[in-house]
Amino acid sequence: MAYGIGGGGIVGLAPEATPNTYLAPTKFFPITSETLNYTEAHYLRRSIRQNVDVYGVIQGNVNTIGDMEFEATEDVVPFFLNASRLTVVKTGTTNFTYTCTPNANAQASKTLSLTIVRNNQVFGFVGCVVGSWSLSTAEGILMMRVSIVGSDEATQSAPSPTFAQIAPFATGQYTFSIPQGTPITDVDSFEFTAEDNAEPQFRLKSTGRGAQYIKFGERNARLSFDRDFPDRTEFDSFKATTPTTVRILASKGANNSIQIDIPQAVRDVYNVQLGSQGDLIRSHQEMQCVLDNTAGYPFQVTVKTQENFTP
Repeated sequence: MAYGIGGGGIVGLAPEATPNTYLAPTKFFPITSETLNYTEAHYLRRSIRQNVDVYGVIQGNVNTIGDMEFEATEDVVPFFLNASRLTVVKTGTTNFTYTCTPNANAQASKTLSLTIVRNNQVFGFVGCVVGSWSLSTAEGILMMRVSIVGSDEATQSAPSPTFAQIAPFATGQYTFSIPQGTPITDVDSFEFTAEDNAEPQFRLKSTGRGAQYIKFGERNARLSFDRDFPDRTEFDSFKATTPTTVRILASKGANNSIQIDIPQAVRDVYNVQLGSQGDLIRSHQEMQCVLDNTAGYPFQVTVKTQENFTP
């Protein structure tokens, strides 16, 4: 939540019981950056007459949009996955497992209220969904970036934050397997991205100017990473468009982990280049996640945590 810009700030969220209806934060968390903003489309009156100037401005549709980046701790990630194009199923009574599976719905099943305090001024964003998100590593720390598209914003009451003290996933807590069940230990970074092409939808109504809802478009899920170049086996599978399974696990123990499973990943970028004399030979790979008819999904994320909320 707190971050050191302009006198400090607070970020909190709450899954909305009613879409586009503000709820005070039920969860506070630290971030590294955010760019969430209110956008407004004005209609400029410039009819043909004896004047060349704009002679009036009419208020138009509004929505909110921006990015947020934070440490991908197991207590925060499920909230944002729950507001994306995923079906989230919770199991457990003390230690909880959230199994997050992509669906083809046009809308998110849950929207978020996001409360941001900037320099002691409170911004209340409503109807927020996650249009795209990524999990990646930065200096060994697991990070999450979410692109938020929301309905509207209004001033709200100042929250009273309570901060959870949960350490991020860091070096020595990763297992990267290609194929699943075969760990490799020469990957130094990765980025997994799910893009659902969210767009605000405006309708004629008498209940304000905010977006009626946010709709999704086509999905594109990709994995990119760098590793030592082992031999031509992977390169030849890239040339042959041969699919493989992938599993990425960040774990602090049996009940605190984030796992990404890809049942059918196809390499569509494979770069190998010579460095300087005596340097390592490295490969950069990008994989497209393809819908697997047997599994029924292109990827799946499983989060194990003590955080308890109702999807």
